[in-house]
Amino acid sequence: MYEQTNPMSRWHRTWILVVATALLASAAAIAGPASASSETIETYRVTVTNLTENQTLTPAVVATHDRSFRLFRIAEPPSNGLQQLAENGAVPVLVDELTADSRVADVAVTDGGPIAPGQSASTLITTTGDATRISVAAMLICTNDGFASVIGVQLSRTSAEITRYGRAYDAGTEINTQSFIDLVPPCSGTGVGTGMSNPDLAENSTVHNHQGITETGDLSPATHGWQNPVIKVTIERVATYEITITNLTTGQPITPAVFAVHLGRHHLFRDGAAASNGIQQLAENGGVSVLAAEVAADDDILASTVIGGAPLAPGTSAVGLLEVVGAANRFSLAAMLVCTNDGFGGIDGDRLPGRIGDQHDYYAGAFDAGTELNTESFADLVPPCDGNPGTGTGESNPALAENGKIHSHLGIQGGSDLTEAHDWSGPVLKITIRRVG
Repeated sequence: MYEQTNPMSRWHRTWILVVATALLASAAAIAGPASASSETIETYRVTVTNLTENQTLTPAVVATHDRSFRLFRIAEPPSNGLQQLAENGAVPVLVDELTADSRVADVAVTDGGPIAPGQSASTLITTTGDATRISVAAMLICTNDGFASVIGVQLSRTSAEITRYGRAYDAGTEINTQSFIDLVPPCSGTGVGTGMSNPDLAENSTVHNHQGITETGDLSPATHGWQNPVIKVTIERVATYEITITNLTTGQPITPAVFAVHLGRHHLFRDGAAASNGIQQLAENGGVSVLAAEVAADDDILASTVIGGAPLAPGTSAVGLLEVVGAANRFSLAAMLVCTNDGFGGIDGDRLPGRIGDQHDYYAGAFDAGTELNTESFADLVPPCDGNPGTGTGESNPALAENGKIHSHLGIQGGSDLTEAHDWSGPVLKITIRRVG
């Protein structure tokens, strides 16, 4: 693990630059898509796992690029940026070099500083146009010029996850003395070392597979060695949505909404079909947590959330964010109409916005779960429909079981305690979804 012993060392200054660059890269990842074509931008999460037992890695530099770009080639000299990374842990130098390359679409740095053995670090990165490949590189810190890398991974806009393994390479630019004085601190644990290249050690060779740690200098295979592969790189397609729900009624409080993302073949509920237990509990008793748990346990649901922390009064809104990993293209939603026996507002299987920056409005109609008779009596409704928290029930009443099917709600009939003040006309919820990442 990294242990700073000299707060003003070159290593410390290097990591200040690393952090600053990571922040700038994150900001660029957020701001970049606004100036690019939203038709071609996709977002991916790249996770780098250190598979070694003895070697800490620098933060990993990640780049998306077109097929003509190569981060390096075996038997060819490395670029200056890759040399500075491999010799000195100079993450910012490689970041700047990649950012200036027209074949590179986006550059990012994994979060959290050095990656210890067995640990992982992630970053988000975007693609656009022909930049459908990803390359990754990180220095093996206790080496003279060793680095781990995966290059040219072809991305998929349909697969949820891609995993690749990377080996250790030698940049061929510095003689492998394996002496602490020639290595980037804190390899020695005492602050001994350097964050600058030493011309006397220049090797002037080419990139090749690293031969590993030998019994030379201060390092040894037992304490600093590894076996290939040295990193695992996991790439996941990610989409982030901002969801706003608005109660369009004038007399119905509405529970928080259960929102689920899935592929087109899945249904949260279906008009003319029996309600699931989760839909029944939501529609009769405001059982948001029951439906949320049912949805979370469904293998066909890629992601889900609850929008809102309390019932929505007429005319009010709630906002939530949802990150989705994979190629989901549809969403469903349900929320109880509180002053009904088993009414809910819902959407089943509508299409999500497909491009970053796209925003669509959707409107949820009112449905009757068909599971409880519509007595419209305060005693049978979820409190406090009459304004008194002590009136009503949050449990199903077997005597009122209807055993019907889901159908469009006929509205308030005024046969008991409910009146036209609790009624509605048209859709009961407006759902605004914007893809933000």
